[in-house]
Amino acid sequence: MTERNSFVISTPKMTLDQELEAALAIVQVGLDRIRDAASRTDEVAPHAAALRALRNQENGVLEAIADVIGTITVSITEVDHDDIDRVVKLLDRAQSYVQDSTGKRIDQALALLQPLLVCEECGQTKSDVVVMPDPFSTALYPEDTDHRQMPLCRSCAIARFEDS
Repeated sequence: MTERNSFVISTPKMTLDQELEAALAIVQVGLDRIRDAASRTDEVAPHAAALRALRNQENGVLEAIADVIGTITVSITEVDHDDIDRVVKLLDRAQSYVQDSTGKRIDQALALLQPLLVCEECGQTKSDVVVMPDPFSTALYPEDTDHRQMPLCRSCAIARFEDS
């Protein structure tokens, strides 16, 4: 029990299975949102943005999965069993597949899609077009987290930011 503002709050304990089911449900909701954001249109930009969300090496889905596998790998080395070294090797390989093999294939797909990205402001296809949160609304309302994603070239992104 924890005490907060003179009130005692009781939280029921979940079993391990319940905790993992809840975590999986949360992950599934996030993945569904990524899938929906990409597939509700035939435009390239939302598809590229969804792939970038999966691939982002700082906070993307693949990075998160690789991190979890890595943490489990380190933790499982504490288990005393004859096959732990084999388990660790398999988990190391799984982690590298997520980061390297899957990630590189997504990178290649993004590189092929890049020429198809058209800047929403100037209407030109440029090599520097990136799908990003609207710089105009982001500057005006930085506390909001649901800014419209839009494909912009560098000069148009700067202009939208400066217009705010």
